[in-house]
Amino acid sequence: MPWMTVANALTALRALLLAPTVLSVLGGHWGAALALFVGALATDVLDGWVARRRQQVTLLGQLLDPAVDKAFAVGVFSALTAVGRIPLLGLGLFVLPQLGLAVGTLVLWRRRGEFVAEWPGKVAAALTALAAGLLLLTPHGIWAFWVAVGGQFIAGVYYLVRRTIARTPVGAPLRTRPVRR
Repeated sequence: MPWMTVANALTALRALLLAPTVLSVLGGHWGAALALFVGALATDVLDGWVARRRQQVTLLGQLLDPAVDKAFAVGVFSALTAVGRIPLLGLGLFVLPQLGLAVGTLVLWRRRGEFVAEWPGKVAAALTALAAGLLLLTPHGIWAFWVAVGGQFIAGVYYLVRRTIARTPVGAPLRTRPVRR
């Protein structure tokens, strides 16, 4: 399968939208920043759907999509920190689980070939998108940012327990007690 699929092109477009989005935030062009962010969010929703629908899921897409998502979130929140909408401590608390999840995902992928997002990660991503959108609309959206930070930590703990301590395969139910044989 070729590496440049429609889905991967959408992911690449999202990556290209990061710099203008950040520059718009830094320049105080809130409408432009919000429009660019919504466009990037649309590519994020579409790329996975297109890949599955056209049967064009690629390893490159599986690697790039979450990397671009994390870079976009960190970039936008960094710009929002620079203009005073997010405290520096908050940015640090957001970045910490992002780094842990990124490193953990790469390690598990190399060891087991697993690279699948599960519902806690998807909920955390949705909370992150909501927080970024609200903070681009109003400085009063900081509460949503703190909810997103909490969501990231919960997702991080979930993945840590599920993938390393419990060593549960993707898609299998998480067992809390040993099975008697």
